[in-house]
Parts: sequence; C-alpha cells; structure tokens
Amino acid sequence: MSAHASTPADDLRRGLAGPIRWRLLLAVVVIGGIALLHRIDALLTREYEREAMAQAIQGDALIEGFIRQRVQLLTTLAALTGSAHGARDESERFDVLANEIRREMPDIATVYLLDTRGGVRAARGEDALPEPGVAHRAFPLRAPAMRQAAEEHAPAATAPLRLADGRPGTLLYVPIMDGERLTGYVAAAFAYERLFTRALAGQLRGRFSYRVSDERGEIIATSVGYPEHIARDITRDITLPGGHGWQLDVAVESMQPFTARAINWVTGALVLLLVTFLALREEVRARRFAAYSRDLELLSRDLLDANMRLEERAQQIAEANRAKSRFLANVSHELRTPLNAIVGYNALALDGMYGEVPATLRGSHERIQAAADHLLGLVNDVLDLSKIEVGRMEREIEPVDLDSILDSVATVVEPAAEAKGLRVDMVATRNLPTIETDARHLRQILLNLTANAIKFTERGSVTVVARRGGPGVQITVEDTGIGIASGDLERIFEEFEQVRPSGRGDSMQRGTGLGLAIARKLSRLLGGELTVTSQVGQGSCFTLSLPLVAPAQHTTPSTAVPAYSSGEAERAREIVVESMQQSQAPPMNRQQASSPAPSIPGARGVDAPGSED
Repeated sequence: MSAHASTPADDLRRGLAGPIRWRLLLAVVVIGGIALLHRIDALLTREYEREAMAQAIQGDALIEGFIRQRVQLLTTLAALTGSAHGARDESERFDVLANEIRREMPDIATVYLLDTRGGVRAARGEDALPEPGVAHRAFPLRAPAMRQAAEEHAPAATAPLRLADGRPGTLLYVPIMDGERLTGYVAAAFAYERLFTRALAGQLRGRFSYRVSDERGEIIATSVGYPEHIARDITRDITLPGGHGWQLDVAVESMQPFTARAINWVTGALVLLLVTFLALREEVRARRFAAYSRDLELLSRDLLDANMRLEERAQQIAEANRAKSRFLANVSHELRTPLNAIVGYNALALDGMYGEVPATLRGSHERIQAAADHLLGLVNDVLDLSKIEVGRMEREIEPVDLDSILDSVATVVEPAAEAKGLRVDMVATRNLPTIETDARHLRQILLNLTANAIKFTERGSVTVVARRGGPGVQITVEDTGIGIASGDLERIFEEFEQVRPSGRGDSMQRGTGLGLAIARKLSRLLGGELTVTSQVGQGSCFTLSLPLVAPAQHTTPSTAVPAYSSGEAERAREIVVESMQQSQAPPMNRQQASSPAPSIPGARGVDAPGSED
C-alpha cells in the first residue's frame, strides 16, 4: 500500500475537522454578535443619559433664568416706586407694574409693597397675611431674608415656607433704596407648583421625570409619574438670591430607552438565530453533499472496475469470435473437398457414367445426392458467413443485367416450386437500368429469399419484382405464406434463427437459419439493405435495395481464410444444374420488360410495367 494512502482513522479525523471548524466559526460569530449587541445597547443607554444630562442642565439654567427675570422685574418695580413723587404717585406706579407682572407671570402669587418694618403698604395677588396690620418681620422664616436684603442692598429669598393659602413656596424681597437709606421693600410670593410647571414642563416635554428638593432635602416639586426604580439620578444645584438653593434631580429610568434597546436586542437575536440556522443548515447540506460525493466516488470506482472487467470480457469474446471464425473457415474448407467429390461421383453414377444404376439403388443414390447437396449448402453457408465476418468476402464489381439474374434464379427454384404446386412470377419493369455490382452475390441473395419464400408457402404464389426505386433499384420477393410475427421481424436476420422451428424433426426440412443472415450481410456488402414487412397468415414481402454502383470495398485485416480450389465444387454444381434443366417441369410464368406484364393472381405490391418512376 502507498505511504500516502489514507486510513479509516485519517478519514474520520478529516470528517470531524470540517464540523469542528464550522462550529468554532459559528461560535465566534455568535459571541461577536452578542458583544456587538451589548456595545450598541451601551451606546444607546449612554446616549440616553447624555440627553438626560443635557435636559437637566437646560432645566437648571431655565429655572435660574426664570428667577433672574423675575428678580429684574421686581428690581425695576422697586426702582420706579422708590423714585415716585408722593404717596399717590408711588401707589399708581406700583398698581400698574404689579398688575402687569402678575398678568405676564402667573407663577407669582402676590406682589407686595412693604415699609421698612415689613408692614404691607399695598398688595396685589392671592397671598395675604393672616391678620391685617401684621408685619412680615413677625414671621421667623421671612425676617432673615428681609434683614439680609437691607444689609446687602440686594435681593434675598426666604427658605421654603407655606404661603398664606397653604401652598409651598418662597418669598423674594428686593430693598427700595434712597441712596444709602432703606425706604421699603418690594416682595413677591412664588408658588412652587406654578413655577416649576411653567419652567420645566415645556423643556423636558414629559420625556424625563424630575423632582426638586430644598436645602433641607424635602421635596418641594415633582413631575407626574416619577418612577420608583431608576438607574441613576442626574443632579443639578439651583442657586437663589441670598444664598438659598434647590436641587434638581432628573431620573434616568431602568431599561431606557426601552424601544430602541428592545429593537436592538430583538433584531440582533433574530439575526443571530438566522445566521445560526443558516450555518447549521449549510453544515447539514455540506455533510450530505460530502456523503453523496463519497458514495458517488465509490460508485465511480465500482463502475470503472466493472468497465475494465467488461472490456476484458469483450476482448475475450472478440478473441473467441475470431477463433470461432478461423475454426469454421478451416473446417468448412476441409469439408468442401470430400463433399464435392461425393456430389460429383454420385451425379456421374446417376448419369450412367459407370453403367446403368439398378432401380433398387437409384432411390438410395438420389437420397445420397439430396443429403450431399444439403450438407454442401450448409458448409457453403457457414464458410460464406465466416468470410463475411472476417472481412474476406471478395467482390467482383461488373455491369449486371437484372433480367439475366432473374432468369438464372427462376431456373434454379423452378423445380422446388413446381413440386409444391406454387406459381413463381418474375416481373421486371420497363427501362430497368444496368447496375454495377457483384452478380454472384446478388444471385445468392435472390436465391436465398426465393427459396425461403417457397419453403414457407403452402399454396398461392411467389412474386419477384425488379424496379427503379429512389437512387437505385429495388427487388421485392413477396409470398402468400405463413407470414412472420411483428416481434420476429428483426430476429429472423440473426444467425441460426428460424421463424418456425419445428422441434428436432428433419434438419433438411428445418434448415440452418443462416440464409437470411447471409442475405442481409451480402446486401450490405453490396452497399444496399434488406428489409421485410409481414402479416401473420397473409405472407411476407422482402425488399432488397441496391445502389446503381456498388461502393468501393474496404477490407479489414483479419485472420486469413485458407485458399482452396473450387473446381470440383463448381463442376458438381454444373452437373446438378444440368440435371435440373433436363427435368420435365412445366415452364414458369415470366414477364419480360419489353412487353406489358399480365395481371398476377395473388400477387401484392407489384408495380405495373412502366411505373418504376
């Protein structure tokens, strides 16, 4: 065995290596896909947190901007009232500006005009002190902011407190200064709910929840639906005038942004599942294809082995056929010489060459003559068949007159037809051309066909018609015999096949089954073809088609058939022919091409004179 030949273990390792590589690659793809999905999820979460941070910063700036805007308005109000000429002018200025402020800023519940002690000189809005005449300094959460504003000459806000109506809020005090002297305060009460709703609702647009805590950690404002479970809070400090401040918390909920993350994971999972399914399906298909390939390879090897065995067998059969042909040719040749002697001397005895043959012996001599003729015909057929098979059948191409061929055939078959009471009609159409072919082979074909027709026809007639047909001539031999079944139309042209074998019986009556086989081979040797049509019980029609000029002979080198001298055989045949010609048989019907042909009773498919075209 070759050093590189594969073993079952090698095949197994190679078979397992493919699936392992496939699965490792699939595992890498799946792990990479999950990592990518996690990365995308983190990016979505981070982007959401960035957006929440941006919203928190904007919310912080917005609230501080709201507060600064209101402080500026209150400072303007304080300056205008402080520069008024008289109490009436002060009151009118305060009323106009206070009403405008409350109309433009609904989050301011009340606007106050206070004296230096915190007493209410004028008020516009919803908030009011519990009792008239009570000063703001009387409240612990309001007094520190008022002192801080007076000392710093700047606005100051109170700590978270309850307004007069009970709502949570804060107050902002702005001092009214006349140079360095404090002349009063302008104050504004802010309600948390209105302030944060107005400041934050439009900015956060309901996407993010928020809450605001005071400096003590108490929640002073919260959005609707603030979540209980959050991922983290984004915190921003809001500074108020005077040092107080608030804390803004924007909530980042868990699993947010839910829609984007859900789409990411669901789509990614579906893609990974699809990739896994396709990879596994391709692996299964690849394994099936590999199995089919192995089976096909094994089958191809078996077919190659079988083909080699068939080629060897064909060579053996060809060699056997060549050996058979050589044997038949040699045996047939060796048998012809003594048979010719038997036929010739027996014919001489019957002719009285050696004296008158007694009547008691004449029957035996005639039987010897018939048996010898039959045996000689069998040997001739076998020898002809062997010569055709080995490509040694010689041809003598010469101009041939079909009329003379038909006459010679009629002369030979006349006694057999007369003995059975059959009529043989020979028909040659007008203007029948002279063809160039082998006369001896053509005569042999027609003798075989006509003798075969007579043999299988019990009553009626046998008709032979020669006419122009296509590019050459056609000769038909038609009988009214037993016919041939459709399944046997090709089998009858095979060697040693008979249309109606009759058991063992008399071999001289059964024949050898070589006549039609030799006739077809000879017809093809002459460049023609022999075909048959038949109906059981109605007769058969054999058609021989020949070209006007036989093709050149192509011989195939083969085993040589020993040459022999046919002098004795030809002499014996001449004696037989002469004896037949001297018999007292009535003449057959013969239509010459030069005269119109009479109607032929019982004949089918015979052309009338002059209809060959």
